[in-house]
Amino acid sequence: MSQPLRPSHLIKPKTGPDDPELQETLQEGLQQVAPDDIVQLTAELLARRQRLLPTVFALASGSPCEPETLHVLANSLTPTAKQAQAAAGLLQHLHSCEALPKLLTEEAPVEERLRYFLTACGTADRRLALETATGLLHLATPRRYWLWTRWLWDVEHRTGILPLLASTTHALQGEDVGIQYRHLGALVAMGAELGRNSGLLSAELADDPERGPFATDAFLAIAYSVYLYGITNWRLSREFNRLLPSLPDLARRLLGLPRPARAQV
Repeated sequence: MSQPLRPSHLIKPKTGPDDPELQETLQEGLQQVAPDDIVQLTAELLARRQRLLPTVFALASGSPCEPETLHVLANSLTPTAKQAQAAAGLLQHLHSCEALPKLLTEEAPVEERLRYFLTACGTADRRLALETATGLLHLATPRRYWLWTRWLWDVEHRTGILPLLASTTHALQGEDVGIQYRHLGALVAMGAELGRNSGLLSAELADDPERGPFATDAFLAIAYSVYLYGITNWRLSREFNRLLPSLPDLARRLLGLPRPARAQV
């Protein structure tokens, strides 16, 4: 597989301590991914959307959904089993009120719908509520709405790949969740442009109206996986790091995708 053309575009001076060893491990991580990985992840995300759309439409219309169906949907919205369990519980709770149909219909601006949804979530973890809401919006209309996951921008710890790529969090400091969501979209678009410049995300794939939004998701997940790989290798022993999943599989975990079945040797 061909390697990225300009990996330096993923490495900003402010992504971590100014340490030559860290920069070396980031470069090592970049050598483990290629444009074909973005293409494959995009295909998996698109196939998953097609499987989940009937459930999303059912939630939008207020139709009944089985708990098992909601759990499958929740698994796609969060990266860990514990978070998926919490998201499934949140969906079951909200399914008995108007929050989900209000969120998924276009009768009001998305900023207003997000505010209503968060209010309906009550004391639930705000990060989980945002992942659930924007994950559903992104599945329903990927060209119009984008993800807001904690690995993109964590509102509690103020971390994530987007401020690392942009070298700033100023645009995400507003108190209004709707305004923050709009600003986050601009950073997602900037991330897609960085993907083009890196050589990992081809212009053909990025501009495709159906695949492009999911290709951006895949690139940003890969970029954050590279950063995690670099930080982990920098801090821990090589023997320990051999136990880590491959970078594409780490990106799959962030995106709520299962690992593909490995061929038997």
